[in-house]
Amino acid sequence: MVAVAIVVYINNVIVFPGLRAHDGFGHFTYIWSLASTGTVPLATEGWSFFHPPVYYAFMASVWRLLSALDPVVRLKVGTGLIALLGIAQSGIAYLVVKRCLPDSRYAQLLAIGLILFLPVHMFTAGYLGNERLSAAICGLSLLVLLWTLDRPHWSRVIVLGLLLGLSLLVKFTALAIVAASFATIFFSFYSRREFSAGLKILAILAVTVLSVCGWFYVRSISLYGTPFMMSRDTEMVKRVENLQAVGKRTPLEYLLFDPLIIVDPQWPRGVPISGVLSQDVVRSSIRESVWTGVYANAWFDGYGGQVLPMISQSSASLYSGRLILALALIPTGLVLIGIGVTIVRLWRTGWSDVYGAMLISFVAMITVFVYGTTMVPLNGAIKATYLTPVSVIFAFWLAIGFDAVYQFHKKSARAVLAVCAVLGVVNVVVFSLGAVVGRGYLIDGLNNRVWENLYGVVSYAGGDRVRARESFKASAKGGWHLGYENIAAMALEEGRPRAAVRYLRVAAKLQPQQSFGLPADRKEFDDAAAAEYQNSLAVAYHRIGLPEKALTAAVVAVSRHQGIPEAHYNLGVLKLIKWLSLHADQVGNRELVEEALGHFRVALTVDPNFPEATSMIGVAEALLGDCERARLSFEKAVAVRLDGARLYPLETGTGDMHSAGINRRQRIQTLPESLTSDYQQTKCLVSGG
Repeated sequence: MVAVAIVVYINNVIVFPGLRAHDGFGHFTYIWSLASTGTVPLATEGWSFFHPPVYYAFMASVWRLLSALDPVVRLKVGTGLIALLGIAQSGIAYLVVKRCLPDSRYAQLLAIGLILFLPVHMFTAGYLGNERLSAAICGLSLLVLLWTLDRPHWSRVIVLGLLLGLSLLVKFTALAIVAASFATIFFSFYSRREFSAGLKILAILAVTVLSVCGWFYVRSISLYGTPFMMSRDTEMVKRVENLQAVGKRTPLEYLLFDPLIIVDPQWPRGVPISGVLSQDVVRSSIRESVWTGVYANAWFDGYGGQVLPMISQSSASLYSGRLILALALIPTGLVLIGIGVTIVRLWRTGWSDVYGAMLISFVAMITVFVYGTTMVPLNGAIKATYLTPVSVIFAFWLAIGFDAVYQFHKKSARAVLAVCAVLGVVNVVVFSLGAVVGRGYLIDGLNNRVWENLYGVVSYAGGDRVRARESFKASAKGGWHLGYENIAAMALEEGRPRAAVRYLRVAAKLQPQQSFGLPADRKEFDDAAAAEYQNSLAVAYHRIGLPEKALTAAVVAVSRHQGIPEAHYNLGVLKLIKWLSLHADQVGNRELVEEALGHFRVALTVDPNFPEATSMIGVAEALLGDCERARLSFEKAVAVRLDGARLYPLETGTGDMHSAGINRRQRIQTLPESLTSDYQQTKCLVSGG
């Protein structure tokens, strides 16, 4: 079973394009950011930058270590290592089940099989993202929790604390396992009436956990006032989420189950995940019930189109979904029986470390899941992967449920075992991606302008400029504005500003036709994109030697969107350059410098960690004759350069696949000598100012 799983997982890592995962490009950009800067970004800088850093640090290490390889191959190597690490959960499930059922070989094998052949485990093997690593560490934490309760020596407690702290540096949802571990230890010692020893163990555990992950959460509290800051309130995320279907999240959506999901294996049944819903769309609590969504996405490609063709486009997908979801009712029923048996045994016989740990951890994870899906009621947020940190517990329930059936009626248990075996085989066939069902679907899906551009960014990030240019050209050939934008960025980088201007003009013309969102969101997005393009045009015109066109472009950039500090900076620089071309006694001379100073101050207001803007404030102040203020500004610029991180990730961009442009936020870097900080500082010293 393990050998088959290894083959399937490796196949899926190779076949599945990692960027197609949920928020895949955002995850990649975080990896790129860590690899290029060596620092953990701020939560609101990018699409997925709010996540804790351990997964991304691991992937960045692989990215740098294998720098001689193709960039896509580097990502697959890192993804493959984590996928194989996830297989270790089957061993953890076996050890946990063996504690309670040492003689039930079939129950042990069922637990192993669920971990290895649950579809969500198989088809996400090639996903970019931190969920598989989180699940593996959380599963190991549960095993170490039981090991610690066997003999609660301080050394074992420290090992548990290190794992729990590490889990919180992988994903926020590990909080459920951390809280459950503390609660389990408390109740275990309470049942023994060993209060003093229990408090000591909990204190050691708390100190260890905080020593590992405290720095990250303290930083978040100091910056945002909360330990769990998300990027959900940023413009880039809101625009996408505002267009998605929102569930009511009433109690009924958590209590009902839609049986017709077996006939029509796509969730929510008849309700699109995103887009403006038409009036004839039928909506109800049963169609959008949460556990139906979890069921469909755990046992099948419930949303459709993620790893398999949509059921409306492929009869193989339709019949596969029907068969799998029908057969999966059996192991799901066993899980429910296992939960019931555990509760009854705890009630009748009293505390058990194994049963208690499993039940408390399960309840904690479900609580976190329900809270999260209530706070973010998007149907697209109902992902079975959110529950994979307790996959070991589901395997445990399955084993307990099977054993209960076996004790009650052996023939029925054998029939159940046969159904589970058939289900495992079907899962392997269907979710060996690209082999049988949906053959060629994933590869063919990449041959379009959006994915060509995204993989061009990956190639560019990995240093393969030839492949990047080819991908951007293919994207541009398909009429995608970001393809043109990125060709322009490379041209500007290579010292070909005239070519950059041509491509940027095309990109600016196409962009409004290709954006999406609710009217207000779309306008804001279009204004920001237009400002980005005009700002880049200003830099390109400046390099060509067309100062008036550069100045006009900079004015338009600032007028379209106020949130780009480089646009304000460039407008200030261009006004100072215009001032240099005027005679000293010409009317409006001083006003130009004052206007430039105002633009630099606005740039600094938008991003206080913009050292070049601070330096140019000093230049403008020196030109106005205030050398004392200029000196303070120059000193502040040095401090900001050493201390502050920019609010926008200049090295990588934000990870928004709809704004996947390289080298955005261009600024004018070549200044006339008289506008440099060194020149003005020297001049002030000579003049005695």
